[in-house]
Amino acid sequence: MPSDLRSIDLATLNIAREVIVACLRNHVCQWEQQSSDAVAEGRLSNAVMLKNWSFAGDLLAGVVSTEISGLLSKSLNARFGDLTSTSHRSVAGQILDAIALEVASAQEAPELAPF
Repeated sequence: MPSDLRSIDLATLNIAREVIVACLRNHVCQWEQQSSDAVAEGRLSNAVMLKNWSFAGDLLAGVVSTEISGLLSKSLNARFGDLTSTSHRSVAGQILDAIALEVASAQEAPELAPF
């Protein structure tokens, strides 16, 4: 893990999370289909094994998503300080504002057309 969490590119991290979780869920769907096929063909021990792989893959997708979300949160805290609820601002609102600032700073300024 980087020693300076402020240097993590949040957009890349978020895309990586989406790609990894989608890949895992795709494998889960394949294993579920293969398990159903194995049942239909009478290969019950294979069906159970594939169903267990499916369950493990689904669990892993959730863990990966949660851990990367936690890293996003740690990075935001490193950049913008401790984001705790206040009487007038929720943590979710503060995180949304921080992400909006990150996105805005990553975008190029539009070129203005001459008058």
